[in-house]
Amino acid sequence: MRDTVMQGQFLRRKDQRRRVQFSAIAECHGIARAIEVVDFSNAGLRIDKVSGLAAGDRLKISFTPDISVEGTIVWLVWHKAGVQFTKPLKQDAAAYQYLLERAAFIEQAHVRAISSLAQREAQKLHETDQT
Repeated sequence: MRDTVMQGQFLRRKDQRRRVQFSAIAECHGIARAIEVVDFSNAGLRIDKVSGLAAGDRLKISFTPDISVEGTIVWLVWHKAGVQFTKPLKQDAAAYQYLLERAAFIEQAHVRAISSLAQREAQKLHETDQT
């Protein structure tokens, strides 16, 4: 029982994850593949549209021609994978700043969508009150 509890605590992420969604290029075993970056923390990221890779593979992920990260696949399920960075990203690193900008874009789009829905609902209520 204690081992199960310890394993569960070991597998929990400690770092805050931020949602993003953009295409990137993963290079492994001399082959470049298109992937989607789904979320990140300073310790790693989750990718989607993964093929031909396995847990334990080391890879380089290029966000732009000038911005990339290196890491190891620590888990892989179907076409999704978790990548642990070789070195945790510092907040002033170009890759971390790039990821933060992408996350801010997603968060702003989410807020705009919720605001738009709220405005529509308010308009419906107003129209109902008028009748």
